[in-house]
Amino acid sequence: MYKVLIIDDEVLVRVGLKTTIDWQKIGFTVVADASDGEQGYAQYKKHQPDVIITDIKMPKENGLSMIEKIRKENKKVIILVLTVYDDFSYARKALKLGADDYILKSEVEDEELIELMTGIKEKIDKKNIAKTKKTEITRDSLKRSLFNDMLKNNFNINSKIKKRCKELDFAVSNTVFGLVSIIMNDLLVQEKKEKENIQKVNNAIANIIFDQLSSQNINFIYNNESNDYTLLLSSPELNKNKLKNILNSISNAAQQYFGVFVKIFHTNLFENVEAISSRYKFLIEKTNILFYKDFHKTFIKESSEIKFNRLNIFDLKKQYNQKFINFIGEKNLGQIEILNKKVKTFFEDNNIEPMIVKIFYSNLIADIFDNYEVVFKDNKKIKHFEYYHYRVMQFKDLDSVIELFYDLITAVIVEIDNCRYDNSKFIVSRALNYIQSNYDKPISLENIADGLHMSKNYLCNIFKEETGENTSLYINKVKIEKAKKMLLKKDYRIKELYEKVGFSNQYYFSKVFKKITGMTVTEYKKKNNL
Repeated sequence: MYKVLIIDDEVLVRVGLKTTIDWQKIGFTVVADASDGEQGYAQYKKHQPDVIITDIKMPKENGLSMIEKIRKENKKVIILVLTVYDDFSYARKALKLGADDYILKSEVEDEELIELMTGIKEKIDKKNIAKTKKTEITRDSLKRSLFNDMLKNNFNINSKIKKRCKELDFAVSNTVFGLVSIIMNDLLVQEKKEKENIQKVNNAIANIIFDQLSSQNINFIYNNESNDYTLLLSSPELNKNKLKNILNSISNAAQQYFGVFVKIFHTNLFENVEAISSRYKFLIEKTNILFYKDFHKTFIKESSEIKFNRLNIFDLKKQYNQKFINFIGEKNLGQIEILNKKVKTFFEDNNIEPMIVKIFYSNLIADIFDNYEVVFKDNKKIKHFEYYHYRVMQFKDLDSVIELFYDLITAVIVEIDNCRYDNSKFIVSRALNYIQSNYDKPISLENIADGLHMSKNYLCNIFKEETGENTSLYINKVKIEKAKKMLLKKDYRIKELYEKVGFSNQYYFSKVFKKITGMTVTEYKKKNNL
């Protein structure tokens, strides 16, 4: 795998670049990201990436300065510059300083990015041919190479593939195939064993896998990532019972000799190896069921038996987020725990797709920040939203997501508890919460003050002091932002839209919209191709 470093000061750009394509599928892995040139250079020194994708305009150290510094040290790393039409002159400067190419942010779509990165991989591969020829190619590396080539789209058995299979004694005709994914537990890591010992155990389990297959005359090719092994089995003698016995033997040996609980997934048996790509994707997708499983137990499952359900994330948010926000404001950990158990049980019982669960918790955390950040923004123990979003998306099990969520809300409640009722920051945070919850109704300073049971004049003063804006302008900004988001989702007419964001008449809504956005609703829709 070739290493990629992403540098951009916009969180959504970094998240989008990391998640928009399957990097591993095209031969890359994103090893790190950074929000400015200074951090980017530090990550470059740490990871020594093969490809750097960087913005130009960033705080602290900009992209141009960083590119110049890196290029003086490293002539081989490929540097791609993110730019927009208005900043194209900066892209030219970057190319003069040593950048290899540029990407227009407006064109960073799945197909364009995959095509560009595939071309870059081919260039790097060609540069490495000379090194590869000097390196002794082992039988295992040949198996990995063949396996990965078979996973490519539009794979077919040609004369070259047949020759490679024959060299490895891997039958592709008059045989039966099976795909198996074996995932080793990280208990040794959790127990803080030394990396050297962990690797020894992993290698020993790998040998158990290979020995069990060889003893049953099952030929195989494979690949492994970290502690996970995916194997393509081939044998005319392979049948369902034989496969089941082999996998049970592997699982029992790993547990008996090393105390490791492996998780095993397998496809049903098939005869057309050219269908391996789709079967592989299906198999790996089903391994996500481990999001709900106990890592201290063994697990062997045929992938076709695993079903995931999808839900509308906006319905989940509407049903639960405000309840969590209110309980946090009330410092009611007991009710939060009851509600979260209800949510967790629902997810588990219905096998909700793990990515939907992660997005739910990420959105919930975002709402917590929107409502209470004013209370804890000076607390260095509570990190930025980006940190929590990244952690949630990286976790492989629901319990870890919930533990992180509880850590955050406990810290937030402590901060709220530290604030006296008359503390201006806390009062304003409640006012902001009120506005966010009631944007679809006519709101005034009087409404907010009545809702918080306090003086209108006092609220007006501290609101301006804490936010830098008067309440009416802030309320209108929230309403217009909501209107813009609605327009991006659906082509509303103005007379439909103004009531949905709590304006009393269409003329005033249109006037406020233009004042805040600098354009009419029609101009905004045209600009966004709506």
